[in-house]
Amino acid sequence: MVPGRDERWRQETLGAMDFDLEKFAQEFECAWLGSSGTLISGAVLKTLVSMRPLNERDGLTQYYQPVPKHSYVISVDVSRGKGLDYSAFHVIDVTKMPYQQVCTYRNNMVTPLDYADIIHRIGKAYNTASVLVEVNDVGQQVADSLFMDYEYESIIYTHGAGPRGKQITTGFGKNQKKIERGVRTTKIVKAVGCSMLKLLVEQRQLIINDHSTIHELSRFSRKGTSYEAESGANDDLAMGLVLFAWMTDQQYFKELTDINTLAKLRDRSEEEMESELFDFYYAQDGVDDDYSDESIDLINNPQKMVEFRGLFS
Repeated sequence: MVPGRDERWRQETLGAMDFDLEKFAQEFECAWLGSSGTLISGAVLKTLVSMRPLNERDGLTQYYQPVPKHSYVISVDVSRGKGLDYSAFHVIDVTKMPYQQVCTYRNNMVTPLDYADIIHRIGKAYNTASVLVEVNDVGQQVADSLFMDYEYESIIYTHGAGPRGKQITTGFGKNQKKIERGVRTTKIVKAVGCSMLKLLVEQRQLIINDHSTIHELSRFSRKGTSYEAESGANDDLAMGLVLFAWMTDQQYFKELTDINTLAKLRDRSEEEMESELFDFYYAQDGVDDDYSDESIDLINNPQKMVEFRGLFS
């Protein structure tokens, strides 16, 4: 409604801002979603829309039924089940890109042993999905229960890989003491996971259907040199996605799905990504660890993350 501020002015102004839609929205449209420090940009957060679930019961929310011959992974975050943090997991269809969030679980009262039973049943239902359990705390108990009590076949193992952080392994090898059932969230694991998650969501290559997940991402913000839930919010579902995103950069994942996620993200043309972002933008109504500077730079600068991983010459 401001005289002279037509579409031509908008395009010229955006060009001067390097097409930073979030900055434009804040400067000229009085529009924010989340703080300016959210991992996922506010402009993209506004485009995320939850869908009506097929089934919803006792913390389990299902958006799509299992499809025969499709490949699924489950990324698991574990809490102590005392009414504080939530135990949460995502079931994600990785048959092709874009990846699709098909089911979630979120409960802050479930015990670790009951949680293992739920993961086992859901994993079996989704074609014996590959399961990655975060084992920083009581998660080890969940991973061990899946293996020993339920004899679940598709648990993901990791081992230390020096400067490259953790790597997924088959679970067999000479030095069994260095192999873990699940993954320990180290500084590098979280840095790479956050960087990959930002790329996947902002390039619309991970479709998020769950309202609670979208809400957590809108409050998953930078704190010091890390990212975590803002005061009064939770990040259990958000961290589950961070673990999934980290997994997509692993050689194991490339062999499981025959998809090189980072290569596909890199190969998408700037024109294609910009076009998609503009299409979504116009559809809207206008409205634990201490990290080094190098680690946070990996999150905020995807190109540096690519160079760090050494995946491309």
